Amino acid sequence: MTEDPKVPRVPGVPSVPRVLVVLVVLASIAHAQTPEPAPRWPDGHVNLGSTADKKGYWEVRPGLGGFPRGADVPLQPWARALAAFRNSKNDLFPPLVRCKPSGGTGFFNAPGFEIVDVPDEKKIYILDIAGPHSWRVIYMDGRPHPSGDDLRPTYFGHSIGRWDADALVIDSVGFNEKQWVAGSYPTSDQLHMTERISRPNLKTLSYEMTIDDPAVYTRPWSGRWTITETTPSKWIAGGEMFEYICQDSR
Repeated sequence: MTEDPKVPRVPGVPSVPRVLVVLVVLASIAHAQTPEPAPRWPDGHVNLGSTADKKGYWEVRPGLGGFPRGADVPLQPWARALAAFRNSKNDLFPPLVRCKPSGGTGFFNAPGFEIVDVPDEKKIYILDIAGPHSWRVIYMDGRPHPSGDDLRPTYFGHSIGRWDADALVIDSVGFNEKQWVAGSYPTSDQLHMTERISRPNLKTLSYEMTIDDPAVYTRPWSGRWTITETTPSKWIAGGEMFEYICQDSR
């Protein structure tokens, strides 16, 4: 191996081969670019939120996006006309802006949220900082959805979850019709929503939502977004949820 003439010689210390210098530099770069792995529970499943030594929350900035263009959403004619009417009115604001809860992707809005897994309860809570400062409960104990009169329509619906490898799959039914689930799009009490949330590494969160509502849409459709180190929305390491009262901003 040849010596690197640019590497200074230190008296009494053997010279450093050029190839060794290159390898050390490359190893340092690779180490710096390797994402920190997502935290896991003792049973191996991914923790989507904070841990004792990795505290933080998921910050959301406007423009998270990830959903199809309006022309590509398979709305029935009456539903498309309703969405167009909502968009045409400057004084008609989404229910979320009026401090009403929103399910699905509408729940993940600025300034952010936290996901709290409670294995002893077999529940996962998703806590929203913004809007009406509300939360969702995902039942992880294998229960089915209620049926008949026991399924009371609500803003968030009834959600049950399971793990599909490292993805949390959330199945929700039992919604009311008081929310705009994505943009200005309407839904009915027939809405069936499926969500997938995964955390490939410590600072990345991926979300996908599929809407199946035969009373409003001609077929199921999906949208997705991802939070990473390079997106405006981020994992705020060391951050904690804070008080945000929607009504105070009105």
